Amino acid sequence: MNRGGKSGILKVFCLKGFIPLLFSTASAYLHVRMSSPPTLQKLARKSLLKNEALATASLKKLPKAFFPPLFKDAFTGRQTDIIRAMVAAWPYPCLPVGALTKTPNLKTLKAVLRGLDLLINQKDRPITCKLQELDLRDAQHDFWNFWVETEDGVCSPDVNNETQPMVHGPRQGEKQVVTVWMNLSLETSHLSKYLKYFYWWAKQRKDVVQVMCPKLEFWATPLYNPLILLEVFEPSSIGEFVVNGCWTLRTLVMIAPGLVQMKNLQKILLNGIFTPLEWFGNHKMVEECITEIIYQIPELKKIQHLQLNNVCFLKERLDQVLRCLESPLETLSITRCSLSNADMSYLSQCPSIHKLKHLDLSGVTFLNLDHLLLARLLERLTATLQTLRLKGCMILDYQISALLPALSQCTQLIEINFMNNFLSVASLKQLLQHTAKLTLLTLEIYPAPDEVYDDIGDVHPDRFNQHCSELMETLRGIRQPKEVCFVSKRCLDCQEFCVYNVATSLCSCWQ
Repeated sequence: MNRGGKSGILKVFCLKGFIPLLFSTASAYLHVRMSSPPTLQKLARKSLLKNEALATASLKKLPKAFFPPLFKDAFTGRQTDIIRAMVAAWPYPCLPVGALTKTPNLKTLKAVLRGLDLLINQKDRPITCKLQELDLRDAQHDFWNFWVETEDGVCSPDVNNETQPMVHGPRQGEKQVVTVWMNLSLETSHLSKYLKYFYWWAKQRKDVVQVMCPKLEFWATPLYNPLILLEVFEPSSIGEFVVNGCWTLRTLVMIAPGLVQMKNLQKILLNGIFTPLEWFGNHKMVEECITEIIYQIPELKKIQHLQLNNVCFLKERLDQVLRCLESPLETLSITRCSLSNADMSYLSQCPSIHKLKHLDLSGVTFLNLDHLLLARLLERLTATLQTLRLKGCMILDYQISALLPALSQCTQLIEINFMNNFLSVASLKQLLQHTAKLTLLTLEIYPAPDEVYDDIGDVHPDRFNQHCSELMETLRGIRQPKEVCFVSKRCLDCQEFCVYNVATSLCSCWQ
């Protein structure tokens, strides 16, 4: 009895079946958030973790509220035998493992999935084991700081969100289906060992495991067929499809048939789709690919957030992209794209934009477009628009004046950005006068007026300070602004900007 001190005493208690007595006092503290667990809890967990066989054998007798801290300690220490056993005996409906994972680790993933295998293969699941969902998403969960010993055992607001599509439930007459949640953020051209193992594991268990993927994100061009992911990830669970790296039309065409299966897709972000170099001059190939992509779009009826940045296939086809949408758009971002008058004409009449909150047309050149079409578009959005970004659109004095009547009625605006347009002091004063009713504005970004530049296009510091200060005083005479900036063009030498906010901040060339 003297060997091992306190640790040895704890082991004897455990072996004699007095675990409920040992932890009864400790578990009472688990209903209260504390900066550090009581000493008894620490000693008990430390004792169990030193002896994995003892810990595994003791799980049936552990108080329910003791599972989370013990699992957290075992997971941090990568004690795979305990992890596997605890997953199979987990007494809560959800296990949010992803919140404990700073970087994906194959060793702990295998332990967790093998624990699920033990659970799935049990003929008679113990009444104390309630695991239905394994959450591998890297997200914060209050579950690990606050847990309540209730019959429902809700993990966190994020886990059981009612808006998340539950595609399948437990199948009648078959083994219970376990739901696995995972967001995919693919940073390399090849699947990592972590994802390869998960893919292999899930593919072998499609009859008893459903894998939900709310967000599918690519950061690099995949050197594999991206459609293979939909063999294990439930397509209709994907709510957000993001391409952050530049793709060619060829790659987008590969995954286009999969978009049709994403019935609940609500957000698409494409950040750079271009024509492969070897296709230049091959107009037939380009048209066939674009047609294939456009052909899939009518199935995407639930899109609410559409962001298309530097996409090569929009010109003269914007109507085909937007015509199919059934749900009103909340966000529309078409940036650094080439549009025609026909595109802008359709956009100003599109049925899906009447509830639009966020509009970003930055980088769309209006120099050769009918500026009245943009004015008509704003007229449609006066009751709902909260964010308006027209950065770098080459808008001139005569064009801005046509927008002002509609802009002055957009009373829900919170943010506006007119940076990198070519406006004079007079036009900017006129623009500021028309913001008198826009009392909700919290962020306003305007271009520095044309008068601040010298003959070769460089900022003249004295003029910059004088004119921007004058414009700020004009605005303060109209209403009380919150955050306002006047920003110059990018300096060709240092690649920085001159900014006037409360005071003047010049680029590095003038410092």
